[in-house]
Amino acid sequence: MKIIFCPLFFLLFQFIVQAQIKPVKFDTKILYKFTYQNDSTSIASRKSVFTQLMIGDQESHFQTLSKFRADSALSLSSFKVGIFYSYGSIPLTNFLIIKKDDMIYTYEPVNGIGFDGNNELSYYEEKKEGMQWEIHPDTIHLHQFVCQKAATNWGGRKWTAWFTMDIPISDGPYKFCGLPGLVLSVSDQDKYFTFDIASISKVNSISFTLDQLRPDLDLQKTTKDAFYKDRKNLRNNMTAYALATGTRLNEEAKRRVTLDTKTDNNHIERY
Repeated sequence: MKIIFCPLFFLLFQFIVQAQIKPVKFDTKILYKFTYQNDSTSIASRKSVFTQLMIGDQESHFQTLSKFRADSALSLSSFKVGIFYSYGSIPLTNFLIIKKDDMIYTYEPVNGIGFDGNNELSYYEEKKEGMQWEIHPDTIHLHQFVCQKAATNWGGRKWTAWFTMDIPISDGPYKFCGLPGLVLSVSDQDKYFTFDIASISKVNSISFTLDQLRPDLDLQKTTKDAFYKDRKNLRNNMTAYALATGTRLNEEAKRRVTLDTKTDNNHIERY
């Protein structure tokens, strides 16, 4: 496929105000096809979604295209939202990853539910320097670009990336960044998770802010370890969580929740 080119919480959350509350102007949009496998024991669980990397002068935003569209629709609505939860597998595509300066900020609800049904959002930060790359001499052609190989250990997995210095953007899908060119493709050793570039276009757009999307947002600062610990506890106690939120489950529903939890066993970062 050929790439297509087309022409408050002020004190406590000061860096977040700088990073996300203020609108950001973007000039480049890069779409990636993200293929992932939720159940490591079943290739039938493989799914594909499109994701977008929005590039600005000072920062970039990465999220799924479906999340961006849902958030866009929510920002234009009259804001009548009902809180709801799902039980069993936790949706893994409601993240927003912001890269700015030498930091990576990840915004994601522990329960995986998007802004259209959830007003709780956790965030944590990581240093870009934690992603150490080993650049190899191997080269391939992807689309019309010469790409070079790079490898890293990240999130408990071994990753191989192909980047091109023909596009001098030190960024890529998900949290991947720090190479001397744009990452066009990256996958883990087991091919459970793969990002492949689909298109690049020039844009002139402004980001939505968190308060535009959910004025009642409960923004919770955490650490990466604490976030994944909370999510693991939720996944392992999904039936109790359902009952605690007022949901009535019969025995068949409990069985389905348990089954969904067991097949939800493969995550992009191991923890």
